[in-house]
Amino acid sequence: MIAVLALLLTASPQVSHRRVMTPDGVALAVYRYQRPGVTSAQPPVLLVPELGFSRAAWDFEGRGLARWLVERGFTVYVAELRGQGKAGPGLSLERLAGDLPIVLDALKLPLVDLVVQGWAGSVLLASNRGDARVRRVVALNTPLLAEPPSALAEAFLEDGGRFSTLASSPAGAEIFQQLFALWSLFPAGTDRAFLSTGTRDLSRPVAAQLLAWMRQGDLPLESGSVVSGLTAWSKPTLLLLGLADGFASPELCAVWRERSNGAVRLRTFSRVETKEDFSHLSMLLGTHAPAVVFPLIADFFAAEAP
Repeated sequence: MIAVLALLLTASPQVSHRRVMTPDGVALAVYRYQRPGVTSAQPPVLLVPELGFSRAAWDFEGRGLARWLVERGFTVYVAELRGQGKAGPGLSLERLAGDLPIVLDALKLPLVDLVVQGWAGSVLLASNRGDARVRRVVALNTPLLAEPPSALAEAFLEDGGRFSTLASSPAGAEIFQQLFALWSLFPAGTDRAFLSTGTRDLSRPVAAQLLAWMRQGDLPLESGSVVSGLTAWSKPTLLLLGLADGFASPELCAVWRERSNGAVRLRTFSRVETKEDFSHLSMLLGTHAPAVVFPLIADFFAAEAP
């Protein structure tokens, strides 16, 4: 029996794909990762990428958090919402926020743990704070506040958030590095390859909306705003901050802990302690992420309820 279990845990996970249609006719993409014959006692984990990122943020060239969690017995789903990966077009952040309950309805799961990142994570959590199906959350550089962006981020968003333009020149690749991969350590070529194959252009409406959000300090939603929604957040949450993040400043994220009435725990990473401060991308695919970031996520989901 022990030999059989060992064989199952070393087998490659099965990855299945399905389309989920929204009421307004947009196709979302959902991927399921599971080892054959292995049933997890933990709730499934649903991973949702940042704006402009695809499933590759969680599973790039056979590595990343999705496969890492599956190797440790979790069942994992990755959802590409409108404007992400192979999903249909995204024309507003409010519409993207409404995609999360649609995916949960389609999966028919009574309980899930959720991992989100960045500005997409802020919108999803603030808009769906009352969804009883979400048990625990890990948020990676997910801002509560917003402020006028850096000149690089402003120029990128004013140009429509076109990752394809960044990928087409050495100067563009350097801008991507400054925004998403500053001071990062990657397996050779990861950042350049991810820019070319793991990103997708933001639509001009979404880029403009994100830029306005950064300039105005908050994003209005159908019920309240991002600031009011995250301030009212009550689910157990682990906020992981990469201190070298050039796209979602850790200062804008850290304040969430102070405003959450104890729901949000905070963990930052020091180069002295972990050999890397981590950026927006290296939190997911950096050389040290599997040893430093990923175990914190698994332990948080596996811990007994307080």
